[in-house]
Amino acid sequence: MSKRIKLTAPAISCKHCAMTIQRELSTVEGVKAIEVDVPTKTIDLEYTDESALARAEVKLAEIGYPVAKG
Repeated sequence: MSKRIKLTAPAISCKHCAMTIQRELSTVEGVKAIEVDVPTKTIDLEYTDESALARAEVKLAEIGYPVAKG
């Protein structure tokens, strides 16, 4: 069973950012679907388990789009 979460990444600023995020997160094991909304700087993520979410957050930080906490 998959889970969904909406993450905020303040560094998202354009369609190129969205394409980069989608390309990179699609390689993360356990990530099932990614939707990036540039105007709201959010990523709607469907994932299989908490370790997949953690891997996705690490990948986002590595590529320059760290998730805002809080």
